[in-house]
Amino acid sequence: MEKISIFIETYGCQMNEYDSDRIINSLMANPVKDPEDADIIIVNTCAIREKADHKAVSAVGKYKKLKIKNPDLVIGMAGCVAQLYGKKLIKQIPHLDFVVGPREIPKLRDLVFDIKQSPNHRRINTSMDVEEVFKVSPYHQPGKVNGFVSIQQGCNKKCAYCIVPTVRGNEINRPLKEILEESRLLINQGAKELTYIGQTVNSWKYEGEKFYNLLDHLEELEGLERIRFTTSFPRDITSKMINSMKKNTKVCRQLHLPVQSGSNRILKQMNRSYSIEWYRECISKLKESMPDLSISTDIIVGFSDESDKDFEETMQLVEDVKFDTIYSFKYSVRPGTPGEKMTNHVADNIALDRLHHLQMRQREISLENNTKQLNKSYEVLIENKSKNNPNELFGRTSQNKAVYVKNVGEEYIGEIVKVTKIEAFQNSFIGELT
Repeated sequence: MEKISIFIETYGCQMNEYDSDRIINSLMANPVKDPEDADIIIVNTCAIREKADHKAVSAVGKYKKLKIKNPDLVIGMAGCVAQLYGKKLIKQIPHLDFVVGPREIPKLRDLVFDIKQSPNHRRINTSMDVEEVFKVSPYHQPGKVNGFVSIQQGCNKKCAYCIVPTVRGNEINRPLKEILEESRLLINQGAKELTYIGQTVNSWKYEGEKFYNLLDHLEELEGLERIRFTTSFPRDITSKMINSMKKNTKVCRQLHLPVQSGSNRILKQMNRSYSIEWYRECISKLKESMPDLSISTDIIVGFSDESDKDFEETMQLVEDVKFDTIYSFKYSVRPGTPGEKMTNHVADNIALDRLHHLQMRQREISLENNTKQLNKSYEVLIENKSKNNPNELFGRTSQNKAVYVKNVGEEYIGEIVKVTKIEAFQNSFIGELT
């Protein structure tokens, strides 16, 4: 098959961003920025919430006119929505040529070749029984200083609200050798910061090695300057992991640790396997070991029969911990999850009010936390030019704080520089070279 051009529209988490880069390499394709220039268009989807489902179908729908204009155009849907609704999507969207699940990405080139040979034969590739799940490495854009490396596929936790085990299967941990090989590949292509991703990334283990051992191995990689990882599962935070994070010179001072609720009653219904007291103690140990650690979390409001008291306990946790960032959502029932069988759900208007209340308070806390960092210097990895101001460069601190650096030249891109924060906003800073 000749070299093809591809346009990918990506929704959802960092795992989906990583999968989109793998799709490019699986097809040996040339990525383009305009769908009108593409031979193939793929919408890589997320199914974590009902709203995400609707977005995915709508996204595919808008390319119908291009298909009419160019009948040779191949349109596909990948990701979690594709895995969940494969046959239904093919029936529902006449101009959709194929759906492919996350584990079938290594077979994508053969699938597209078949479609090119038999254009009227539409395909559904959503098998979970796939060997060499990690076979295809991600495409890395020239000049990009950061990248993702998957160390795990699927999840064994079976949280009541979560569709991940349904659409991504049971947990598969990637061999250490492959993780290191892909890391070196990205480093050789210019990456200086790598984020290691998995559904419960810190539960990774392989042939006697645990996650804290993996961090030690990664520290030894020449050319790698920063290590991030996400998403961690609270119950799998251990003292050995904390010690490894503390002494590792490359691990960023940032941790995403989803709590989901501040109520023990709701956590039990969610099947989260830890108590809120355990979570609080875990946060205390992390902060004691690394006082400069930035902690973010996920919170779902309105799960099952969440009461006012349950929600108040969540708000009290937010007040006590003072998370730097919270990714918060109103619960939506997902097919194939234990939560689907629960019938006594919180009314939408009540759940929405709670969500707005939580988000409003968190905006205040985020700004308060950021204001405390004014006039202090931090190391910032400069990633690229600011999209909005030609006189600024964009970068992030070890704590994953976005900083727009004033009056600096492009020669600093890819460098770690000392920056003094001079203005604070809810989600970012303006800074100057120190």
